[in-house]
Amino acid sequence: MDIDIKGKIQRLAPETEERVIRLRRELHQYPELAFKEKKTAQLISEELQRCGVEVHSNYADTTAVIGVIEGSKPGSTRALRADMDALAINENTGLAFSSKISGQMHACGHDVHTAVLLGVAHLLTQLKSSLSGKIVLVFQPAEEGSAGAKVLINQGLIEEFGIEMIFGHHVWPDLPLGFFGIRSGVLTSQSDKVTVEINGKGAHVAKPDKSIDPIVIVSHLILAYQELIAKEISPLDYVAFGFGNIRAGDAYNAIPDKAILKGTVRTLNTRTQDYIEKRIKEILDGITSTFRATGKLNYKHLYPSVVNHHLLTLEVTEWAKEIWREKNIVKLSKPLMIAEDFAFYSQKIPSFFGLLGVGGEYDIHNSHFVPDESILIQAVIWSTYLALKSSKVD
Repeated sequence: MDIDIKGKIQRLAPETEERVIRLRRELHQYPELAFKEKKTAQLISEELQRCGVEVHSNYADTTAVIGVIEGSKPGSTRALRADMDALAINENTGLAFSSKISGQMHACGHDVHTAVLLGVAHLLTQLKSSLSGKIVLVFQPAEEGSAGAKVLINQGLIEEFGIEMIFGHHVWPDLPLGFFGIRSGVLTSQSDKVTVEINGKGAHVAKPDKSIDPIVIVSHLILAYQELIAKEISPLDYVAFGFGNIRAGDAYNAIPDKAILKGTVRTLNTRTQDYIEKRIKEILDGITSTFRATGKLNYKHLYPSVVNHHLLTLEVTEWAKEIWREKNIVKLSKPLMIAEDFAFYSQKIPSFFGLLGVGGEYDIHNSHFVPDESILIQAVIWSTYLALKSSKVD
């Protein structure tokens, strides 16, 4: 590889920065939910074509867009992935380029990821003489709970394009701006969705003896589930379990027939995952029986853990020092209890997933989340360098 490749990237990058910011702002104004990213996909396809990249639109009968860049020298086939879906959140940032779609927002930074990968495409097409092998750009739909990665993999993405390794990243407010987070091995938790339905008996609140109150039962359940985590799971075992949605009744003076809870369980190993699933059902059966109600559990395994390949992570760490500077690299001491469908790639091929520090007051999935746009060109430079350097990995 050209020994001055870092310098070449840094010289070309400023010409790309303004366009990448403009693309990110356009994406931000038109957020689209899982598997509905049609306008987003069109913008991506048009931009890749403008750069002279081979484009595969509507891959696997989804909104996915795959770009392929062939180098001038033989080498391995590597993939860079960006997720492109948004969240069902009303934006409250006050930005001049706020979402124009009510109830939808790029509150997780996928607009940043997509714009960065488009910037990488622009630079790589100008650096083909330094590129060995092939780079596959994966613009993936439906990361937010719908496992878009799994859909693409099941449709043969890895085999069809001969992908040997894959890289990705996520903006991360918990890290200061300009810092880069790295962890070898398990990076994220396993993510499960829990839906509990309690069927009681409705009545007027003035006649509680005529009812079987599902709201009271839900209260006991929530407390019992907290005790499950506090008293039955080792404090050395990372677990998160909570409910984000409770629905019961419509009237203030009527005891409803039914209550529904929706929540999530996050674990780092299948032993704990299996135990919690079993106990959630046993506790549900015990409490509903005690109060003469019936209960139904829907426990769904969503995402496995992202596992960063050890040897690949060692290589990436060395390359990262050349772009982010060693003092700005954070080696994470423990996994994150978030979910990320990049996990499905890591089950199939060597992979690495890093964290782009953006700092800021608000976290992802918050209606006020605004990542600092200076991270865009930093991430473009890094991802382009990563794409070029990774050709030497066996």
